[in-house]
Amino acid sequence: MKVRALDSVNDWTFGRGLQSYKSDLDALNQSIITRLRQWKGNCFFAVNEGVDWNSYLGRGTKKLLDLDIKRVILQTGGVLKISSYESTLDSDTRALSVTTSISTIYGELA
Repeated sequence: MKVRALDSVNDWTFGRGLQSYKSDLDALNQSIITRLRQWKGNCFFAVNEGVDWNSYLGRGTKKLLDLDIKRVILQTGGVLKISSYESTLDSDTRALSVTTSISTIYGELA
């Protein structure tokens, strides 16, 4: 797997030859993060991709949010299984922290 690398503000990198790309485990990690940042219904050619963030902004929806995040991770090409998953939601600041360990075709992602 090869993908174009993203810079610190999530723009594609250019002009650095092969350093403008990520491969294997690094590429898969970037793909998972990108897919988790995608809002479901936001992309006209992939309306069912991403997390349904709009449905989980209220209280009492953390379990559903966790299920949706796991679904997106597991549907990413190259992911075999989620070995561990933990999330913490601060409803006052609306900050979500997710820690996972993922088995992939390239090795373990933590």
